[in-house]
Amino acid sequence: MSSKVPGGVSDGAHLKIGGEGEAGVKGGYNGDLYVAIRIKSHEFFERVDDDIVCSIPISFSQAALGCEIFVPTLDGKKAKLKVPAGTQSESVFRLRGQGMQHLGRSARGDQLVKIEVVVPDKLSAKARKLVEELSEVLGSETSPEPIPVRGGGRDP
Repeated sequence: MSSKVPGGVSDGAHLKIGGEGEAGVKGGYNGDLYVAIRIKSHEFFERVDDDIVCSIPISFSQAALGCEIFVPTLDGKKAKLKVPAGTQSESVFRLRGQGMQHLGRSARGDQLVKIEVVVPDKLSAKARKLVEELSEVLGSETSPEPIPVRGGGRDP
């Protein structure tokens, strides 16, 4: 006996296979077999409904100047993503149609790419000097104001 699991099925779903269960009483028909679906987690991708989310690290210079990167997809291929100049860490970009198949349809969800700007933890003497010069040009706020919470806070 073999059965095909439909594309797009989600974790916790149950698949009914008619006539493959226990034999009926006194020679009656076989019952149905119910299979609980468990989806194995992936090292890089996280499923959110029919969308797939992944985080991609880029350097400060790539974020500041903009770049093109190649992002892995579920199909094992790489999709080109244009990261605009000034991209902030936690920015999310959408690759349409690169997510999970919608259950029972050929259409697919999207792949959401979350950008993580990586700050080096060690700098060479030359790199440190260049970052200090950049800091002087850009200016550095020593007492920044907090960023408002999305949706605003509650009134007391």
